[in-house]
Amino acid sequence: MDTFIPLIVVAAVLFAVVVIVALLRRFLVNVGAEEIAIKERRYFGRKMPPGRVVATEGEVGIQADVLKPGLHFINPITERVVRKVPLVEIGAEQLGIVEAIDGEPMTAGSIFAPDRAQNAHNNFQDPIAFIKQGGVKGIQLRTLPPGLWPIHPYLFRVSVAEATVVPPGKVGVMTAADGAPLDAGRLHGKAIEGHRNYQDAEQFVGSGGQKGPQVEILTPGTYRIHTQSGAIDERADNIEVKHGLFSVRLYDATVINENQIGLVEALDGAPLDPRDYVATPVEGHDNFQDCNEFIRRGGQRGPQKDILLPGNYYINPLVFKVIPETAKEVKPGEVAVVVSNVGRDPSEDVRRQMAAKVRERMEKEEQQHVTDAAARLDKLDNETRTVREIQEELMLGDAADRRLDQGAHEAYVVPEGFRGIQEMVVGPGRYYVNTLAITPIIIPTTNQTVEWTAGELANTFNPFEVISKDGFTMQLEVRVVFRVKPEDAPFMVAKIGSTDRLIQNVMHPLIDSIFRNQASESSAMAYLQNRHEEKERAEARVRAHLLKYHVDVVNVLICHIHLPEELMKTQTEKILAEQRQNMYDAQREAEEKRIQLARISAQADNQRDLMAATVGVEIAGKRSEQRKAEAEGEAHYIRTTGEAEAQKVRAMGEAQGVAYHEQVNALGAQGVALVETLKVIGERNVRITPDVMASGGGAGGDGNIGTLLLLNLFKDRLSVPSGNGATSPNGK
Repeated sequence: MDTFIPLIVVAAVLFAVVVIVALLRRFLVNVGAEEIAIKERRYFGRKMPPGRVVATEGEVGIQADVLKPGLHFINPITERVVRKVPLVEIGAEQLGIVEAIDGEPMTAGSIFAPDRAQNAHNNFQDPIAFIKQGGVKGIQLRTLPPGLWPIHPYLFRVSVAEATVVPPGKVGVMTAADGAPLDAGRLHGKAIEGHRNYQDAEQFVGSGGQKGPQVEILTPGTYRIHTQSGAIDERADNIEVKHGLFSVRLYDATVINENQIGLVEALDGAPLDPRDYVATPVEGHDNFQDCNEFIRRGGQRGPQKDILLPGNYYINPLVFKVIPETAKEVKPGEVAVVVSNVGRDPSEDVRRQMAAKVRERMEKEEQQHVTDAAARLDKLDNETRTVREIQEELMLGDAADRRLDQGAHEAYVVPEGFRGIQEMVVGPGRYYVNTLAITPIIIPTTNQTVEWTAGELANTFNPFEVISKDGFTMQLEVRVVFRVKPEDAPFMVAKIGSTDRLIQNVMHPLIDSIFRNQASESSAMAYLQNRHEEKERAEARVRAHLLKYHVDVVNVLICHIHLPEELMKTQTEKILAEQRQNMYDAQREAEEKRIQLARISAQADNQRDLMAATVGVEIAGKRSEQRKAEAEGEAHYIRTTGEAEAQKVRAMGEAQGVAYHEQVNALGAQGVALVETLKVIGERNVRITPDVMASGGGAGGDGNIGTLLLLNLFKDRLSVPSGNGATSPNGK
């Protein structure tokens, strides 16, 4: 019994505790640190007004005020906790977009609700203040920053959106889903101050931000912008953003590489004057990166005069279209003729002054060229024409040439500052120029060649097919070398447009006509033989005509003349026959010369002997004269001595004669002869004794026979002086 009583007490205490706990749970509510509790009034209250979702004055229904973390007392008879919900957590790189389920109706035409309570609700943490201060039903412009927020889930729906990230090298182009309508004629919403890169949606809308694409952009960075889905890349197919005031689309930043320029065309702004090719430039737009300043200062839509130099630019691609283009380079041997699309329109006086200036310079130069050409043609022309007539022909040309000149439309060359072809040219170099504002036309100033040939070369045409005076078809291959002086380049462009058009539309038909006309005035063979003269005539005429187009002709060459095969065959045979005849004549002449050479060689070889003989003749003559003189002296000497000797001999002879006579008388004639013979034999040692002695039989005949034999034997060796001093063979 004693033990039973304590058990009853313990049970009673436990029951009391349970009852107390049960009662406390009915009257007390414990809300955790990261949650809130939603109350509901079930009895003893007024009904909520129609359309209301939460009660703000104790009406029956879900109550607007919430139980925040902590211990709270409630009247279990009239209220109860419906549920506990966690706090809304917004991360560091996030934002909360709030939609109010209850509140004042939204203004007609609006999509997003303005914050009429002016944040009296403390970032939607005080639902009663939101309702009583005129909070508007719908998606709110005010967003929740990062943090933990006790938001009433029955009054507000919170969508957590990621912050908008614009990476380096990108730009964010904004589009507003709500706001004021765009200004008439505008394509983009005007810039609004104070919205902090679109992060303050209330400021944007409240300050008159306009609905649609915006002129201002986002540069690289992170932004908490009222957009449910964050930034969408430009390559995405779907760019719609739900439950967000702004949509962001990423585009590549504008990059102008080295040796490039950026041509800019404005897609929005003031209208362009119909007479202008490019817009009037404005200042302060920071290389088109400040779209609002561009529009505020009256920037015009259309091609812009200002350009972008190499670099990186953050430009709104929906406001400005940038076209990269290679920088213009004028190479050595070239000039650029500038055609300006901007500037003042040249007045009629300016045009007349420039035309008079050009005409005066051209007349002087043309007259000089025509005079020189006429003088050259006058020397070559066989016709009896005066130089004046040739000048008139060169100045006027034929009917085809005149029609060609009339068909050329000459534009105006203007001074600097006027619109049109500029008088000054640009020399070699690299230039960053706006080709929308000016058009550079590159003109080579070095010698250029145009050929009419069968070869595959640049600037070539087919050879000329011309007919000679005697009806033969000739094919001419011609080369023309010309150049355009730098100071003449603008006027050439004004006259014909470009070098290609000059070649195609002027030089080709003009030179074709000149060579056809010349060929028709001469026979085929005469044209071939007078090739140099025909070339000179053609060059003079081409030079005179092209001078009208401000072109200087350097040379005109006839490279080849193709005659018909039958004519060439006949001519070849004729030439071969003439060559053979010439060969024979040359051979004959060579033989004659060879003979003459042999004669001259022989004379040269015998020249020494001839000279020796000639000298010998002269020496012999001199010796003859010497001997003659000596002989004359000797003769005189001999004659003198001879006469004396003769006298002596005569005296001796006479004496000897007397002696011989006496001897003959004494010895007889034969005896004297024998004595004399023996005397001679003794003096000259003559052998008279024979090897064989033959003797006769007669005694009396021995002496006579021997004497005769001896006389006959020695008759050739004996010489007896005659009476005049000479010797006689027989000794007489």
